[in-house]
Amino acid sequence: MGRHASPGPEPEPVPEPVTPGRRLVIWVERVLLGLAAGAGILAVLRWAGTPWTSSIWIAAAVAVLVPAAAWLASTVPGHEHHRP
Repeated sequence: MGRHASPGPEPEPVPEPVTPGRRLVIWVERVLLGLAAGAGILAVLRWAGTPWTSSIWIAAAVAVLVPAAAWLASTVPGHEHHRP
């Protein structure tokens, strides 16, 4: 009865193991996202009149930084690790 009769906390879910195939798919998605971001930046910079060499260097940097940022974001614990 009362608050002492409430059920205990639910056990934390066990994360699914990441298979090598799934890991490859994750990295392919990250690389494609980086390429899309680089292509988008290249198009915008060229539309804005930025010289080709500068546009290509900036787009290449974006194409590298976006997958790196996605990997870094995947190392941060999600909301399921917070305890109320």
